[in-house]
Amino acid sequence: MPIATGSLAIKRFQVLTPGKDISFQWILERVQKAFISPIDLDDSREDASGFCHPFTGESKIDNPHALIYENVFLFGMRSDKKKIPATYMKLQLRAALDALGHEKEDAHGSVKKVGKKIRESVRDRLKEELLKNTLPSVRLIEILWNLKLNQICLTSASSSVVAEFEKLFTEAFELPLILINSGTASLDFESIQLGLKYNLQPYLDVSPVSLATANQRKNTNSFEKTEMESPLF
Repeated sequence: MPIATGSLAIKRFQVLTPGKDISFQWILERVQKAFISPIDLDDSREDASGFCHPFTGESKIDNPHALIYENVFLFGMRSDKKKIPATYMKLQLRAALDALGHEKEDAHGSVKKVGKKIRESVRDRLKEELLKNTLPSVRLIEILWNLKLNQICLTSASSSVVAEFEKLFTEAFELPLILINSGTASLDFESIQLGLKYNLQPYLDVSPVSLATANQRKNTNSFEKTEMESPLF
C-alpha cells in the first residue's frame, strides 16, 4: 500500500454537501453497498471494481471505527481485471477453428472461409474458457475521507484511477465532487455548500500571462554589443 511502502501520489477532492449533514454512519452504509464483488479464478468477468478494506482488500470492514484517525476515515478502492493477450487469443482462435474442421484446404488447395457468426460464436466461447483459467490482477488504492472538512485524498495520480474513483463515488454517494487543484484551491467551499452568494467572476476572468516580455533577437544583439564594447584587461 502507498502509505506503508513509501512512494505516494495524492489527488484531493472536495465533497459538496448543500443542505445535507453527512454522518459517519451514512458514509459507512454507502461504502458497504458499493463493496467490490471480487473476481474469482473460475470467473469469466473481465473486470470488477468497488470499495474494500484498505489493508486486506476484502469486501467487508468488521471494525470501521478502528480505521478512523483524527477525524479521517480510511478505506480502500479495489479493481480486479482479467486480460487475455491479443496475440495469444488470435493463435488460440485459429487453433480452435482448425480443430473444428474450419478453414482447412480442400482437395483443390482452396480454403473456405468460416462465416462471421460461427467465428464470433467460437471466439466468445473460447474467451470465456480462457478467462475462467486466467488469474486476475488486483489493484488497491487507499482513500482518506476527512469527516470534518469533507475532503477526500486519493492515493494515486493516475488519470484512469481518478476517473474510476469519480464514477464509483458518484454512483455510491450521489454527491458532487470537485478536484482540488491550483484553479479551485482558493474557492470558498463553505459558502458554496451553504448556498451563500459567491462571486466566481474573478476566477473566470483570469488570463494566461506570457513570460516573453521582450524581443529575443533584440536582447541577443544587445548582449553581443555589450560584450564587444567591454574593456579588455
